[in-house]
Amino acid sequence: MLAYSSEIYEIEPKDIAALPDAKQQEQIPVDDKIVIKVGNNVEYKQRQGSRDVLLRGRKEVAEAVKKHKKYIRVRVLFEPKNKKFDFISPMIRIFRYRLRTYSSNYYHVSPKFIREKGLERNIRNIENAYIFSNAKHKMSDKDRHAAYKKLYRSMEKKGFDDRHPLDIMLCRNMGVKDTLNQGHHRMAVAMDLGLKRVSVIFSSAGAAPRWLHGFFLLIAKMNMFFKR
Repeated sequence: MLAYSSEIYEIEPKDIAALPDAKQQEQIPVDDKIVIKVGNNVEYKQRQGSRDVLLRGRKEVAEAVKKHKKYIRVRVLFEPKNKKFDFISPMIRIFRYRLRTYSSNYYHVSPKFIREKGLERNIRNIENAYIFSNAKHKMSDKDRHAAYKKLYRSMEKKGFDDRHPLDIMLCRNMGVKDTLNQGHHRMAVAMDLGLKRVSVIFSSAGAAPRWLHGFFLLIAKMNMFFKR
């Protein structure tokens, strides 16, 4: 059974139009008009697994492209790697990372959308940049601020680099809530600069059983609140 994103993403139509249609019909557990299924590549860019495909909504996507719509609303599905009754693996980092796979494509979204949906686990800025829990990665305040300013200047000059998309992990928090997995500093700088678009990839590992979604989603929201 396919699992699905906690959010409906606003994605540039041309990114979805570029996807092939699924070769075989699959049971789609959501009613959204436009639905994609992401691949299961072990590492981003290596393309060793399956490709992203469009499951539903070709007509709507084509119409959006024709009308030059800025974004379309897309639900993202994936194949969970955990067993049906395993709700522990998606919640434990070491297991989650062992199961993790990536989409084959990257997609363009607004950084404002990511912020408004509360996908950041930590909202970074120059004051709290590059503060890590692991002591071996500890940096002085001077070095932290310098690193942030360097990233700022680079993105100010070159814009957002699609070769290094933000990583949004589907159902990362408690197996039910999507969160930004990698790229918090680039996300922060994009907001500081007022950039209108960034690129993202979708990673996934597992999902909690559906009968636990309501309870786990409540805990996930509390986790995000206190982490901020």
